[in-house]
Amino acid sequence: MNWRTLLLPLALITTVITGCTAPNEIVPFREGVLRAPSYTLAADYCSAKSLTPKWIGRAPAESGVLFQCY
Repeated sequence: MNWRTLLLPLALITTVITGCTAPNEIVPFREGVLRAPSYTLAADYCSAKSLTPKWIGRAPAESGVLFQCY
């Protein structure tokens, strides 16, 4: 059996169990605050809702930016 056929299902199961999110995903951080991987993605997210981003700061561990849409 090919080692790739064993590793792919294992990787998918691990991703589902650990709850990993896509690197370009906007996720809630705390009440009313969202986290995005970059300023550009945050601005695009808000503009798609016809809103303006308000920058809160950097996310912990340099994992992106914190923002709110107004």
